[in-house]
Amino acid sequence: MIGVSGSVAVVTGAGQGNGRAIALGLARAGARVALCDIEREMAEDTAKAIRADGGEAVAYRCDVSNLAAARAFATSVEDELGAAGILVNNAGIIRRQALHDPGFTQGWDATFRVNVDGIRNMVLAFSAQLETTAGRIVNMASIMSQAAGPGISSYVASKGAVAQFTKALAHELAPRGVRVNAIAPGVIDTPMTTTTRANEAAISRFMAHTPMARTGQPDELVGPVLFLASDMSSYVTGVILPVDGGYLAA
Repeated sequence: MIGVSGSVAVVTGAGQGNGRAIALGLARAGARVALCDIEREMAEDTAKAIRADGGEAVAYRCDVSNLAAARAFATSVEDELGAAGILVNNAGIIRRQALHDPGFTQGWDATFRVNVDGIRNMVLAFSAQLETTAGRIVNMASIMSQAAGPGISSYVASKGAVAQFTKALAHELAPRGVRVNAIAPGVIDTPMTTTTRANEAAISRFMAHTPMARTGQPDELVGPVLFLASDMSSYVTGVILPVDGGYLAA
């Protein structure tokens, strides 16, 4: 795929779920993948799957909420694979807490450290490399970047911040040759959404607003990410692309 094949692609939170699927998809499109996760063994499992499929992948442990760790990861990637051309900021967490629940403040802070500060840290760490490769950044927003629901206000607020940060970065990095976009998934069958999918009332509310009337699969995020990471989207920046079965159109 033009703009992907031969490029060094970095994927955070690649040990499971969406990140694993995206890393595998990038490798199948010819990217040389550097993947990280807070759990090194899970990242290595994904790297092994890529190598077994004939691709090239290197796994690292990285806490994206720590800027020093992000910078060290970026240095390791450049030393081992070369300058990154694609950065997929997938790592994220959710805390299901209402405003007055015990631990809400701590949950809020933890959510923002990973979901928002994590993207900031990775962009700071990899920006010099991306500028040398006319790179592409793809962030993981959410339908909750534009919608909302009860009991997950820290997640909703963090994903709203991701969407706006994506647009701001698109303005700031365009003169440097770097494009920045995001995808906004709906309910995807991953460990993060297990609680939602097991709650009949909650999943019914989502499905009532989803024209396709089903949840998504992690592999269904691969095509949109490949589009935004490739030369096929060479005149696209600052976009938040829904991948949600029509949820935001309902």
